[in-house]
Amino acid sequence: MEYKEFAKYYDRFYKNKDYEKEVGFLMNFIKEGDEIIDIGCGTGIHASLIFQKGFYVDCLDLNDEMLEVAKTRLKSNFYSQNILDINIDKKYDVIISMFAVLNHLKSVDELEKCLSNLRGILKDDGKIIIDLHNPQSSGSKKDSFDNMTRIMEWNYEKKNRIENSKITFMIGYKRYDDSHVFKIFTIDEVKECCTKIGLKVLNVYENYDLDKEGKETSKNLQFVICN
Repeated sequence: MEYKEFAKYYDRFYKNKDYEKEVGFLMNFIKEGDEIIDIGCGTGIHASLIFQKGFYVDCLDLNDEMLEVAKTRLKSNFYSQNILDINIDKKYDVIISMFAVLNHLKSVDELEKCLSNLRGILKDDGKIIIDLHNPQSSGSKKDSFDNMTRIMEWNYEKKNRIENSKITFMIGYKRYDDSHVFKIFTIDEVKECCTKIGLKVLNVYENYDLDKEGKETSKNLQFVICN
């Protein structure tokens, strides 16, 4: 998909996403003076909300158009990099990766490499918090507002733990087509990758709720990881 024109519309399609709840969850793991980086920051909403609370947040994303939108939201260091090839000469107290960014990885080997890269920029007493999509079935959805429509269809292959999605955005008379393939990682796969590279999963949560333990049947999972 060509994001150059679409980036400015992106947030309007996700205006009902509860960013405040997600950031409220993240703040439980952030302390005064922490330096933070948002891996796969997109248009920078999570980062900007944390920034508004008085924290310094760097931003990394592969998509330059999304980064340009993020730059309008906060003052930061912005890195246009792939999560498999992170090259930053700095270490952080907290690394966050929201909105299923790591589901874009294609295999457990890539997940291990990515987590190893994150460990490389993590302080000894730091934490990594990642959000993973964890679908249970196939489906479709259509929503419309103003002069815009979004049609989503997703097919979950349970045997291979792969989700294929197609999304059509109609903005006035203009159409944007998007598709992506998500690799769905099990809780045990994430834990095993962490163990191999010297990290440890402290907790797994469901739906950004400290009172809900993440399970294999949870629709989404939040992992809190440390050295």
